[in-house]
Amino acid sequence: MERFDFNYAPFNYLSNPERVMLQKAVDIAFFHNGESIIRPEEPIEFLYVVMKGLVKEIGADGDVVSLYHPRDTFEARGLIEGVSHHQFVVEEEALVYTIPKDVVLKIIESNPRFGAYCYASVADKFASLSNSKNESEFESLFTARVRDAYRDNPTWLEGGDSVFRAAEVLKERKTKSALVRHEGRIGVFTESAFRDIVIAGAHSSDAIHNWAAFNLISIDIDDFVFNALLRMTTFKIQRVVVTENGQPIGTLEQIDVLAYFSNHSHLVAQRLERAKTIDELVDIAGQMTDSIRLLRNNGVRAPQLAQLMQVLNSSLFEKAWRILAPADLYDNSCLIVMGSEGRGEQILKTDQDNALILRESVNPEEAAEVAEQFSATLARLGYPPCPGKIMVNNPAWRKTLPEFKKMVSGWCHAPDGEAMMNLAIFIDAKAVAGDVAMLAEVKEHLQKRMINDAGMLMAFARAVDQFESQSRGFFSQLINRGGSEKMDIKKMGQFPVVHGIRALSLEARIEETNTFERIRHLVQLNVIDEALGQDVAEALSYIMDLRFSANLHILESGSGTPNQVDFANLSTLERDLLKDALQVVKRFKNVIRHHFHITS
Repeated sequence: MERFDFNYAPFNYLSNPERVMLQKAVDIAFFHNGESIIRPEEPIEFLYVVMKGLVKEIGADGDVVSLYHPRDTFEARGLIEGVSHHQFVVEEEALVYTIPKDVVLKIIESNPRFGAYCYASVADKFASLSNSKNESEFESLFTARVRDAYRDNPTWLEGGDSVFRAAEVLKERKTKSALVRHEGRIGVFTESAFRDIVIAGAHSSDAIHNWAAFNLISIDIDDFVFNALLRMTTFKIQRVVVTENGQPIGTLEQIDVLAYFSNHSHLVAQRLERAKTIDELVDIAGQMTDSIRLLRNNGVRAPQLAQLMQVLNSSLFEKAWRILAPADLYDNSCLIVMGSEGRGEQILKTDQDNALILRESVNPEEAAEVAEQFSATLARLGYPPCPGKIMVNNPAWRKTLPEFKKMVSGWCHAPDGEAMMNLAIFIDAKAVAGDVAMLAEVKEHLQKRMINDAGMLMAFARAVDQFESQSRGFFSQLINRGGSEKMDIKKMGQFPVVHGIRALSLEARIEETNTFERIRHLVQLNVIDEALGQDVAEALSYIMDLRFSANLHILESGSGTPNQVDFANLSTLERDLLKDALQVVKRFKNVIRHHFHITS
């Protein structure tokens, strides 16, 4: 018999003795088109692995809920439980491996990782996947160049500058070292020199060239970061001088290297703090995407990347608004971001989605002018204008505090589609600059207007079915279109979870905006049970991973439609987990429909 292929999940988890045991027991079966391999509620005696052909899984409602291609495994959970609630039917003549139940149970008993794949909860399956994604965690250490970690913003001093002047410059530039020019030589003056200066009893007016080091340990900007770190370790120093074409151009600190590999975003945050011009922000905004790529390569998952980017984006927007807005306007306004940006669930740059709340004392013409500059600046930073014009340069989203309260009340009193969309966007709002108390006041006003308004909440929650027509029968469409159909993972997977959780949180008066934090709070309040909360959170995390990977590929290739995941290009494990995730989404949507009494 043909040798079983152990090079894919979950069989790549098996030890050599377990592989021998499986190989001895496995058999091959052939099934014709339309033949049922597993029928609902009937005993299951084998674990099946597709060799050739196509098998479809049909749910209790008659929908095709998944497709199984070569190397795909089914129906592990049903095998353990004894029966499956679904039917597995051959769509294209299938040749399958059959692994006896007793062999599968023995392997599960001896191999927890294989067992987790077969029988773990959905949450545990996704968690197991995340733990296996770190194989290339330190690969970038040996490929990154000095120019990747080097901060191109050197501090220079003259050898004749006083010690006091050096202290002022280092404090102002928030750096620990500076390059020194003196009599045709280049040296480095570091923060640690002040210790020697104090011990020597030197005067603050003394020239710093007496305390600068001119015997430099350097590295070329195109050399490897690993070599820079090795040089620092060898010479027991905390920095090296960076050269380009043999000429010193700056320093690379040990903390910069460590930050680059542990959290490249640390460098971005430092530059944001020091930035004083819009041109500097444009350069920093480009570096943010590089940070994301590095962290992704080091195994960081989409939800964590999104929360990191919320922090960086908030700092970027705040700095841009502070640079553009006069002090009086800054102090008497509240700049907010909304939607995925407000929730902390956006990774790559997306359309602007912001608003401005103003004190009544603000000059409206000045606010309009600065708002226009701000929207144009965000476009320069890589955030395109919002097609729906939900931006501060639109007067509809730039209002005084009383006007904003009135607008929010109006959404509640006239719960049509547009009003509910605006409400959903605003509920996720987060203040990023100015007087943050104004946003809190508007949200408090919203809560008071919504007391016991079951009709409005039902109308709001109904959007969970907004894309139901696209998700229903998706796998049937794959069969009809030859398997080349792409799935809008945002509409089919992410949006229903995000909006359903948002609706429950609105009803429960939960203040958090991040979906994962909302889920945790809803579980604590017993609004949803703990098992469902874990499944929903892990399914959403996996869906975000798939969406991010697809969109990052588009960014790098320069072509493609956002949020589209090609089911045919996913690995066996990815398809299996996507099927599980979509089943969780479907189950959660039913919970939302029942909770808010939504009828078709």
